[in-house]
Amino acid sequence: MPSDFWAGYLSGAIGIIIGNPLDVVKVRLQAGGADAAGSTSRNIVSFENVSSLVRGAAAPILGYGALNALLFVAYNRSLVFMDDSVKDPTNPFGVSLYKIWLAGAAGGVASWTVSSPTEFIKCRAQLDTRPGISSWTVAKDIFRTRGLTGLYFGGVITCARDSIGYGF
Repeated sequence: MPSDFWAGYLSGAIGIIIGNPLDVVKVRLQAGGADAAGSTSRNIVSFENVSSLVRGAAAPILGYGALNALLFVAYNRSLVFMDDSVKDPTNPFGVSLYKIWLAGAAGGVASWTVSSPTEFIKCRAQLDTRPGISSWTVAKDIFRTRGLTGLYFGGVITCARDSIGYGF
């Protein structure tokens, strides 16, 4: 189990380290929009310094690392549980496709516990127009107004998306 956890955690963290600068550019482009001619303003994609490309990466590294760790562990354990002939879940040769799909879906349900609140907070933070708003502020606002269950608003759809998607 430790190797499942660390493989998932490291792959999630490395994915964020690589993808976060691209996400920062994407969000700035989407938030700034384009003029009537379709060209974007040059200052939207200019950055103060190199560190501004990794701004806000700490929370997703923790969140998506945990998400991938849960996904890997749940997938591997589910596959072994459904088919005790599987000795190495990373090489499921001879295992039926429906068992592999079910194991992936189980991984999606397990990862939903992290993905649902993470995505809800991220979306709310991206839509918030208050200056200097952080994901932490958004999370506290949601928790204060809706409680712990409020972090899972829209969670049924997120769970369905994750379980079906990871199944495939």
